[in-house]
Amino acid sequence: MDRRQLLKCALGSGLAAFAPAAWTQGKYPDKPITFVVPFAAGGGGDVVARVIAKGLAERTGNPVVVENKAGAGGNIGAAYVLKSPPNGYTLLNMSSTYAIQAAVSKLSFDPIADMQPIMMVSRDPAVLVVHPASPWKNAKELAQAAKATPGKYTYGSAGAGSIAHLGMEELAFVMGVSLVHVPYKGSSQAFSDLLGQNVDMILTSATFVAPYVRSGRVRCIGMAGTQRISTLPDVPTFAEQGFDYQVVDWKAVAGPKGMPPDVVAFLNKELNEVLKQKAVAEKFQAEGTTAVGGSPEQMMQIVLADLERWKNIAKKANVKVE
Repeated sequence: MDRRQLLKCALGSGLAAFAPAAWTQGKYPDKPITFVVPFAAGGGGDVVARVIAKGLAERTGNPVVVENKAGAGGNIGAAYVLKSPPNGYTLLNMSSTYAIQAAVSKLSFDPIADMQPIMMVSRDPAVLVVHPASPWKNAKELAQAAKATPGKYTYGSAGAGSIAHLGMEELAFVMGVSLVHVPYKGSSQAFSDLLGQNVDMILTSATFVAPYVRSGRVRCIGMAGTQRISTLPDVPTFAEQGFDYQVVDWKAVAGPKGMPPDVVAFLNKELNEVLKQKAVAEKFQAEGTTAVGGSPEQMMQIVLADLERWKNIAKKANVKVE
């Protein structure tokens, strides 16, 4: 299937969400909804999932439970959701890592054909952090040190094929350096080893790391994008430091293919309303993330564009995930 056919098929699945309902919604939801986060508790995706789960539960008066199913770069949790009954009660809180895995891994599911997009939730710039005892104060100092001693310095990630993995490989490519990847089962574990000085750096999200930067527990030496953010005003962008690096970490909600169209439409409407809540907007702003929202079709467009982007990056950086 070529890219044009893939796009047509994928958008068709998104448009189905607003087609005439073939199933009567009835009392949906009338039992707990499970939000599956495919990484360990404590990471940026976990934070965003719990914020929107709380908002959805409050709006619908129905329990929304967050369940962490970590492993295989997010593929264990993704496979669990996409192979579950398509009834709207088991949803995937996916991130940029989903598109990366689709680009570089052999999966037990079709990441496009088996997935029903519901809504893009948020996006925030990737940030690179080191321990406060690190000798590097900025990205240029890191690049100089890594060029002087290739293959010496390590970075942790949430697993092979995660955004913290391929995002760092892209940064290493941009800097012209070689770094050593140390994979974990989740970003919180990688972060713990950074605090323990067992790895030299990690790439993470502003959502997750901003409080630690402000408290001085880690030092942020660079941020993707072209503008600084209000929660980390003293952190320069990589562009300011001479590196063209634009990695963005997004979060979204999806379900298995075959969900009733009116359930998809209901969830999309309610989740968009959750993003408009003052408490949610303030929480996102405080964490340095930006709410997105929108339709299933718009979400699928972003996933497909990212899939192509990461394929190209993996080829340039010679990254293969078995």
